[in-house]
Amino acid sequence: MTFAHVDTLSRRLRTAVGRASGADPADTAARVLDAVMAAVPGASAGALLLMNPHTGLFWSGAVTALPAASCHPFFEVELSGDTDSFRRMATTRAPARALRLKNTNPALLDRVVEPFGFTDEVRAVLPDGAVTWGGVSLWRGGGMFTADDEALLDSVAATAGAVLRGSVVAALDRGVAGPATRGMLLVEDGRVVEARLDGLGLGQELTDTDVRQYRHVDHLAVLATADPGFSTVIRTADGRWISAHGIELAPGRVAVTLTAATPAELLGARVAGSGLSVREIEVTRLLCRGLSDAEIAAELFLSPHTVHDHVRAIRAKLGVRSRAAVVSLVFTDAYFDAFLATAAIRHAGQG
Repeated sequence: MTFAHVDTLSRRLRTAVGRASGADPADTAARVLDAVMAAVPGASAGALLLMNPHTGLFWSGAVTALPAASCHPFFEVELSGDTDSFRRMATTRAPARALRLKNTNPALLDRVVEPFGFTDEVRAVLPDGAVTWGGVSLWRGGGMFTADDEALLDSVAATAGAVLRGSVVAALDRGVAGPATRGMLLVEDGRVVEARLDGLGLGQELTDTDVRQYRHVDHLAVLATADPGFSTVIRTADGRWISAHGIELAPGRVAVTLTAATPAELLGARVAGSGLSVREIEVTRLLCRGLSDAEIAAELFLSPHTVHDHVRAIRAKLGVRSRAAVVSLVFTDAYFDAFLATAAIRHAGQG
């Protein structure tokens, strides 16, 4: 690997930032994946998974040249909790790195990579600061990835993570309002046996089992099997945030309900996306409870001057000018406006 390779890939990713302005996160993921694949010699297929920084589960993603049938076993291995799974790497705060699987993850190699005609995989998590926003997995159909390939991915992981974060934050800022959404999947023994997906944009995944794209339905089916009482949020191709909840009906039989995500379910991602530190999150929580700087200082055993500096940093990161605006951004904008937009009864204003 040379610095020229790193610089070329970084420039391609920065170009993706410009082109992705206003794009859906899945479209941004596809652009990032294309740039990474073009820079890594021998990469013949790949996937980039967008990860919820609050739960570590997958929101959406992009796929290139991977057979649709590989998605279900891929998710099964990912959700098994293996040390090299993207979620485990994020949960344990592992440094951004790429991994070859021949010796480190034989389950993924045996069940997913080799059965579909590939010989090796290299992967990396994609953080922005302390928060992981995605994971990229590249496959090749002949030979093995090298240490240079691993180092190249590792060197640009933070740039890619920043691109993904920016796209997700923009999508969250555009709001969660949308058409009324109701849906259901019935999962038996890890497979969808019945579905009601009217207007959800997921029907093609069931009717066309060969479509080569990120497959939400496969992900949800595996989630329902691994954790029948799961709760998560996904991002559909038509730009909606969808909340999914599992309800175990009987052993091996799970109903998955699908509804429009609430602002509360996306609040963790909004906070993570703003770049607040752990201490700043603590200060924000107390600030939103109405505590003064002195009261926050006493609660956290800090000096009032330090709290004042934290509040100033919080305002800057959230892009607001006052303490009241912080509360408005976290609560009023997220909850009250959504309540008004969805209220069945309209209250007439008083003149």
